[in-house]
Amino acid sequence: MRLPPALVLILVAGLSAGDAAAQRRPVNPGGGMAGGEPPRQGGMAATPLPEMTGDTTTPEGMARAAQLRFERFRRDHLLSAHSTRSGASCDEQVGRFCYWYDEKTPKNIEPPNIARARDTLTRVLDSLGKVVPANRWISGQRVRYLAESDRYDDALSAARQCQSDGWWCGALVAFSQHMRGNYQAADSGFRVVQGEMPVRERCNWRDISMLIDDDTRQEYRRLPCGAEREAFEDRVWWFSRTLYGLRGNDARSEWNARQLMVRFYQDAPGAHQFGFDDDERELLLRFGWPRFWARGPGDPRGGYSIVSDEASPAYRYLPAGNVLGNPALSDSSQWRLHQPPVIGRYAPPYAKRLVALEHQQAMFRRGDSALLVMAYDVRQVKGLGDAAHRRAAMVVAHGEQPAPRMLARDNAAAIGTMSVTGAWGPLLFSGEVWAADSAVVARARYGVHPPYAVDTRVTVSDLLFYKPSGTPPNSVEDALALALPTERVLSAAPLGVYWETYGTNPAGEQIKLTVTVVREVEEGGFLKRKNQQLRLLRQATPVSVSVNDMTARGATVSPRAVQLDISTLKKGAYIVQLEIEVEGQFPLRADHRIEIIEK
Repeated sequence: MRLPPALVLILVAGLSAGDAAAQRRPVNPGGGMAGGEPPRQGGMAATPLPEMTGDTTTPEGMARAAQLRFERFRRDHLLSAHSTRSGASCDEQVGRFCYWYDEKTPKNIEPPNIARARDTLTRVLDSLGKVVPANRWISGQRVRYLAESDRYDDALSAARQCQSDGWWCGALVAFSQHMRGNYQAADSGFRVVQGEMPVRERCNWRDISMLIDDDTRQEYRRLPCGAEREAFEDRVWWFSRTLYGLRGNDARSEWNARQLMVRFYQDAPGAHQFGFDDDERELLLRFGWPRFWARGPGDPRGGYSIVSDEASPAYRYLPAGNVLGNPALSDSSQWRLHQPPVIGRYAPPYAKRLVALEHQQAMFRRGDSALLVMAYDVRQVKGLGDAAHRRAAMVVAHGEQPAPRMLARDNAAAIGTMSVTGAWGPLLFSGEVWAADSAVVARARYGVHPPYAVDTRVTVSDLLFYKPSGTPPNSVEDALALALPTERVLSAAPLGVYWETYGTNPAGEQIKLTVTVVREVEEGGFLKRKNQQLRLLRQATPVSVSVNDMTARGATVSPRAVQLDISTLKKGAYIVQLEIEVEGQFPLRADHRIEIIEK
């Protein structure tokens, strides 16, 4: 199809004006490695863009010429990079690219003249896209450059105008929804897209082997394409999300968006102009696509390198293989954002700042189920404590097949309590509070399990700390209303401890209770939360309460609360340990860590 002559003149004139301002510099092949900054990837010394070939009077020919002119203009007007690294100082070298991550280095910026030139290009692509809405190349590049301009609503509108055959238009819509932050629509849209792909293409598109560690990769590659492999992938993506309480799976839709961006670059390369090769593809899939470019160091022959920035701050994309193998046994350190090795990164737009959630969590038995409770406090977190609108979620899930149970709240308070039911056994717990306007997230994530007990008639719950006030609590609900929203406590205030004992004789029976507070002692130079028996150093005069108690009559559950005077304890980390002696079985123990912050 050819355009009417009048329209051709308008489009060509619009591009010529921008191109006439270009001041081209001589660029020669060769030169040293450059690198990426927060996080950045760099290419080898730049080479000239190829000359346009083919018929430039067709709509696609005109669009390709316009795209080539823009990328030439961009290359010739890049600003100098804030910093670069040589190949010897890379975090990782991927083929011809040097990659590193450094949040302290200022981001590169885009000059206004490049933004104006891209606006000219998008106007051309908009005009051509309306003339030939079935053209795959034009529709794809139109969405690509609108998204690059942060015009996500316009990208969605353009995607919906696409009339290409097959799955392409649906992928453009899903991509645009992902960029707009509508992850539920994006994730479901990409699922439909994959359903329309041939089997081999679908398998290659979904392949996550580039993001997982060696041990996990061996297990993954033993699975043939099909339902079992896809179930493995979906399980990985479920656990990989930054926020379990967020609607949709943005980690998975980000992967799909990257796969589509690969197709965009294969059709029309960007600023790294050796063509789009396997090295650049790997960097894009592992760390995301470039958002900004800059001019790197030159060489004696007059060449220069290109440095690019991906979105940041970017966190570890997928958890380590040992965490994915059994998330319910993981500890909080294994969910750290930069836990090495970092194979891939993802920068959620809603998490420009991600901090630890100040909270307290405990598990109580309800028949064959568990009631998990959480008290939290984000009042001191900038961007959350003063946020106009907060969301909060408490999520628990099994390890093998995620069957999450969740409580989510809109307009959540800055300090509050939550509870959710799950299975009585090992679970993955995630407590989350976030504010979309400030892009701040507070999160706690780790495995939880009931206090250890094997083949015993009587068992015990976790310990829940509360602020004493009047009558001691006689139920979880009463204790939760008084629960401390933190594990950091003041020694000047009394400490309330609530727990439940299960399986006691409904006729009532004698048991001995001992609650002791001792200093926490490290084993082997490190600590693990709730999956390693801590060696407790009993001090000469520990805080301790010991009583002979009678269990509840007419029930098999005995709630109990005690009040501790911790005013003699110095600043530091302690373990509150409960020991219950019942006739005919080994003693029961439950413990909970506290940190005393001042006298």
